[in-house]
Amino acid sequence: MQKMVSPLTREIVPIFFLRRQAFLGPDGLMEKYLKPLLAMMGLSHVRTKFLTHVFVLFLSMRGRLNFANMARYGTYSEKSYRTHFEESFPFFMFNLHLIQQVSSASRLIVADCTFLPKSGKATPHIGRFWNGCVGKAMPGLELSTVAVVDIEKHTAFHLESLLTPGARQDEESRIDVYVKQITDRATELKRLADYLVYDGAAGKKKFVDGIVDHTELHLISKLRKDADLRYLYTGPRRSGPGRPKQYDGKINCTQLDLSRVERCYEDDEITIFTAVVNSKRFKRNIRIAYIQHRATKGYTILFSTDLTLDGYLIYYYYHLRFQVEFLFRDGKQHTGLTHCQARSEQKLSFHHNASLTAVSLAKADFYADDQNAGQPFSMLDITTSYFNQLYVNRIFDKLGLEPTSDTLAPLYQELLNFGKLAA
Repeated sequence: MQKMVSPLTREIVPIFFLRRQAFLGPDGLMEKYLKPLLAMMGLSHVRTKFLTHVFVLFLSMRGRLNFANMARYGTYSEKSYRTHFEESFPFFMFNLHLIQQVSSASRLIVADCTFLPKSGKATPHIGRFWNGCVGKAMPGLELSTVAVVDIEKHTAFHLESLLTPGARQDEESRIDVYVKQITDRATELKRLADYLVYDGAAGKKKFVDGIVDHTELHLISKLRKDADLRYLYTGPRRSGPGRPKQYDGKINCTQLDLSRVERCYEDDEITIFTAVVNSKRFKRNIRIAYIQHRATKGYTILFSTDLTLDGYLIYYYYHLRFQVEFLFRDGKQHTGLTHCQARSEQKLSFHHNASLTAVSLAKADFYADDQNAGQPFSMLDITTSYFNQLYVNRIFDKLGLEPTSDTLAPLYQELLNFGKLAA
């Protein structure tokens, strides 16, 4: 069998060969995306003006993104920021329209959770949640996020985030909370994509049933290594009365019977086998992608509730799920996802959603220039450019200088690119 070239393989470009990337900047971002999208929300002029300001501010600030620091960098008082953060905003619809404008038609729905360090007895939804960075449960907050991955651009855009309740309410488990977040938006999510990709936490019957029975989405996730699976019987029907034979033995995951599965992909690192099997745990048939790793001699089992999906695509789509982790990373490192000091649930929700939405807006800025297609996205470059423009404009304004004059225009552009990696 000939080896196939995986689209997962991407060329790594040395940083010193990168060309100068063109960004819209704060003014261009407002005119192209922010103002038209906010106009669709039916908000008041005062609210629209504030939101236009605060989304750009999230990309322009240095230091902690708390209310006191926003007042230092922005044009509103600390009290005004607190007041506006307490008001609700339809982040889901805003991001939905943004994604429809900036992404390609090839998309996946991805849901995942991230841990946020937080203390305080008065903080809502405080509890013990899994912290993947240290590999154990810790006190804090958990943010359950739904995002969209653009398959062609290999990047994730934020849709909506909700705080996971720290304590059970009316016997509702956390799995129920995760499922409800998807089912409440099932109609809108179906318009964006056909597949929902979740990590191994979705490998539970309650989660699978909730998605399959209450939405039109197909689920892609990961199985345990000791998953209880059975081959489907495909032989002739036996004569005589009784129920036809459905299953043909249990699958030994450590020693897969290669005569009963199809080899669908192979390269220097992995070999993928696929088959439609029955899961005793889910009580339904699923398609699996059994991945053998050459280096470690181990294996991974992925599955999809779409029985017609190619085994390699199950692996490929699950691999793209990791783009949501970069969304969390950029939010924590550049747009203050963990910086909110409020104890109001509404303020916390607004801050978390605004932080991740700002990352999506930065990507919209980057991909607005067609020449950036295929170039590596750098959140640091975007925030550096926005901070430079905020700072340089403040200096030019205080000195009474016009940055568009023939004499100062080259200097102004040079200062905007100061400190950028790709400059």
